[in-house]
Amino acid sequence: ICGRCRALKQITQTSSRGAKPAAYLNLLADLLHNFTDGLALGVSFGKGHGLSTTLAVFFHEVPHNIADFAILIKNGFSRTTALRAQWCSALGCFLGCLAGLKMKDMSGISGFVAGGFIYIATVDIVPLMLQEPGIGLPMLFEVIAMALGVAMNIAMLHLEHSVPGACAH
Repeated sequence: ICGRCRALKQITQTSSRGAKPAAYLNLLADLLHNFTDGLALGVSFGKGHGLSTTLAVFFHEVPHNIADFAILIKNGFSRTTALRAQWCSALGCFLGCLAGLKMKDMSGISGFVAGGFIYIATVDIVPLMLQEPGIGLPMLFEVIAMALGVAMNIAMLHLEHSVPGACAH
């Protein structure tokens, strides 16, 4: 066993003995999620329009990682171990970014990445909205917030194309 594997094994054995399986499932899902974010960043920067993707990923990841941290603590991790585990899962973003930079010229890769984000939205967010009783102010607020997010991304894309030197094409 290499030194890194031995250190990771020691960390998980000594500091998360009471951790529930949900914590580990959350870490695995977060690792894959971060890989997808990195893939989006790599493809975007490879094609010359990474600013809007960076801002979108940043504003998405801050609350997402705070929630993941809370999930890990609630499921038996100590604060230190949860922070270390979150840091390790964040390394998936770097791997995804490297893969995205390598695959930037691949036909359909942008559509694949965008489809992944649309899938997450439709599978995770829309069902939660539909669980709320009745169609009222909370649902209207959520729809407006989603539309505002789309509008902000469109505005950032438009800004990138209007600033000289900000876009490679």
